[in-house]
Amino acid sequence: MILQWSWINVLGGMIITLLLIPNIVYALKRQGEKNLCENRLMNILEQVGRYGSMLCMIVCFGESGFGFPSLADFYCYIVGSAVLLSAYWIAWGLYFRRAGVQTFVRGKGPVAVFVAGRKNVAGIARLKWALAILPCCLFLLCGITLRYIPLILSAVLFAVGHPYVTYRNIVSRTYGEKERSTVSGTDGRRQDRDQ
Repeated sequence: MILQWSWINVLGGMIITLLLIPNIVYALKRQGEKNLCENRLMNILEQVGRYGSMLCMIVCFGESGFGFPSLADFYCYIVGSAVLLSAYWIAWGLYFRRAGVQTFVRGKGPVAVFVAGRKNVAGIARLKWALAILPCCLFLLCGITLRYIPLILSAVLFAVGHPYVTYRNIVSRTYGEKERSTVSGTDGRRQDRDQ
């Protein structure tokens, strides 16, 4: 292995710090905002994946410590992380810029779409998707280039849970507490069914 170092990854610590800064700003601006996803399994997968990925980005639990199998892996790690972090920060910047439009989060259901406008709601939803997917890609890239299995596994858990929880929150905040679809019953009456 080339470019091998101890069981603490300083580069990973810097990446996590840069990843967390806009999240901390968001948490301070939106205190009291609750997770509206009711699927316990997906909430658990998201949290285990999130904290497992952040821990594995910084601490190596193997005997040999962190290192890159080749120079190409090291360059992929550095350049890929820089590109994904830049995209993440740009998405956050656009999201914060639209914060004035985000009055729909305070309302519920169709009122939300009416107040903010369908185009603005769709734009904010796309930004939320980007903010959900980019860190998953970043953790996976780092795990693969380091050939570090615990980080890859944590990143996969996060990539399964985080987009799902984000989707459920987008739907709940935009269209009401629960997404509903109507299906016709066998006797011709309409029945409501949770998705």
